[in-house]
Amino acid sequence: MPRTKDILPKPERDIDRSARRASLRRAVVDRDQEGIVDRVTADSPRTEVVEPLSLLWRALDGSPRSLRLRDGAVSVGAHPSNDVALEDRFVSAFHFRLHEAEGRWRVKDLGSTNGTWVDGLRVSDAELCEGARLRAGAQELLVDREHQRMTASLPGLLARDPALAPVLELLRRAAPSQVPVMLLGETGTGKEVAARAVHELSPRGQGPFVPVNCGAIPRELAEAELFGHEKGAFTGAVTSAPGAFGAADGGTLFLDEIGDLPLRLQVTLLRALEEGEVKPVGAPRPRATDVRVVCATHQDLRARVRAGEFREDLFYRLRGVTVELPPLRARPADILPLAEHFLQGARKILAADARAALLQHRWPGNVRELRHVVQLAVLLSETNVIRASALHFDGAPAWQPRCADIGLATPAETALELRGRTLGELEELAIRSAHSRHSGNRRAIARELGIARSSLLRKLDRLGLRS
Repeated sequence: MPRTKDILPKPERDIDRSARRASLRRAVVDRDQEGIVDRVTADSPRTEVVEPLSLLWRALDGSPRSLRLRDGAVSVGAHPSNDVALEDRFVSAFHFRLHEAEGRWRVKDLGSTNGTWVDGLRVSDAELCEGARLRAGAQELLVDREHQRMTASLPGLLARDPALAPVLELLRRAAPSQVPVMLLGETGTGKEVAARAVHELSPRGQGPFVPVNCGAIPRELAEAELFGHEKGAFTGAVTSAPGAFGAADGGTLFLDEIGDLPLRLQVTLLRALEEGEVKPVGAPRPRATDVRVVCATHQDLRARVRAGEFREDLFYRLRGVTVELPPLRARPADILPLAEHFLQGARKILAADARAALLQHRWPGNVRELRHVVQLAVLLSETNVIRASALHFDGAPAWQPRCADIGLATPAETALELRGRTLGELEELAIRSAHSRHSGNRRAIARELGIARSSLLRKLDRLGLRS
């Protein structure tokens, strides 16, 4: 098979020494004259491998594939005779080979056109460690333990950390039943994703899934939003509407932030659940409804019951199966797989220093914050390698906006305000803050933001900051 032309965008080759050490375990790196790593040898203490490593990748249709690395060698390339045949026009016929030497696995490039990359570094021969990421063409392959393979155990849920195993099992068992499910967890832990997974695995999976945020409904419209209304029932009701219960008939109604539901509506909700019928605003009689309810909250509902802010009878009616989703900081093995999931389609990879920074962060905003950080990094990174300097964390950003820039009094309020902004607004805030801090010095601004000066000039023009 002829080799493809070298037209893929090249990741940065200038990876600093600390990043190489983080990704290759304090490796000794020898480069040839073209800057390609000729040989990588780890100088860390050798340990016996108890469980074999596996090579994990995804086929063209997106299905997960794996091959356990045993004694001998594994060939990878586009030719069907390879042990791992990749359907990618940027992959050479015989691209690279994995082989075992002295109890360690190594990768050797076989003269491929577009190169073999390990953790963002182009190599000709390198020792692999657990968690190493290889790239050939547009394909990425992971070297990891078989028992740690990332799986989509439930629809939409990517889980690799053992902390999620009992949660997924409980959700899987609860899904086929009609028992209500109550999801507990901090904001951003994926409660709506879990609710949707329960719906899709249930007999109602082909029916509607209707999410409602109880904390976002105006109090004066809450009853009509939930239970529907007739035409002319109130000012502005020019047509009738089925409400959330009517829209979810035959399916699942997801009531997010159930703790924010007003007390007077809690009575109506309890009646709807007990009797299987709702009475739309302005309707002469109730209407039957067939709805399974899944609810979620980040609040302590027991405490709200004791405080008289939530009905005890409704609490027990809703908590058929209670599932607590752990925060992202309690499932660190999920951080990098989720980050790479959010990178899909962006044709960018995470450098070793960026992965280390992601693992060190505490993630108070959980998965939602991680998605936001990754999306912003994609926006700010000029190359297809995302470095740690492109990661901006709430409460501890690489750039530190002054409170006066956004009209707030304290850094804590600044962090809260950042969570509500769009990517475009955050980019503008970062540029304006750096512009003010460096008195318009373009070189300093570009260096702090990690973007090319040409890109900075375009952005300054758009914001009217280029004098």
